[in-house]
Amino acid sequence: MRVRLAFLLFAFVAPLLGACATPPTADFPELTFRHKTPIRLAVGSVEVINEFRMPFAAPNVEHKMPVAPGPAAERWAEDVLQATGGADKLVMVITDASVTETKLKVKTGLKGAFTTDQTERYASRIAVRLEIRSPDNRRRAVAEAFATRSATIAEDATLADREALWYGLTEKLLGEFDTVIRPQVSAHLGEFLR
Repeated sequence: MRVRLAFLLFAFVAPLLGACATPPTADFPELTFRHKTPIRLAVGSVEVINEFRMPFAAPNVEHKMPVAPGPAAERWAEDVLQATGGADKLVMVITDASVTETKLKVKTGLKGAFTTDQTERYASRIAVRLEIRSPDNRRRAVAEAFATRSATIAEDATLADREALWYGLTEKLLGEFDTVIRPQVSAHLGEFLR
């Protein structure tokens, strides 16, 4: 009798659990930076070190995003930084690639029933250090830059809306980073530019 009851309960609950499953995420275009002007440096190689470790816990949300800032920064390096030859190497160190979620205050009562509030703010930050290192791994020159972007989302947003916002946030963050890092490269790594 217990087995039959358990089976009937499972048969009733299983379809309900399936209905609660997260729908598949949307397909987003590959985020590339090949359209950006290359940064050519007189180095033999380019190495990327991502020191940022996703916490996989609130308030951070990078692990939920279609394209997180860390992997996007790695792709930026692949598409933009070019080694033209030399004894030295360029090391790009990603020190921050975070996106945090903050809950926003929403209206309640009758006023709240007739308004659509922004319920979360997403703050993103990318921080990078570019180092020219000699063959014996001594730093010869350093350029640093960071960029930040934020966006809010409405309470009636769907999962697809949220993912689209996250994708756009990463795209804009890296676009801002590209703009900010170039003057730093010119100022601090100028002798290596080709």
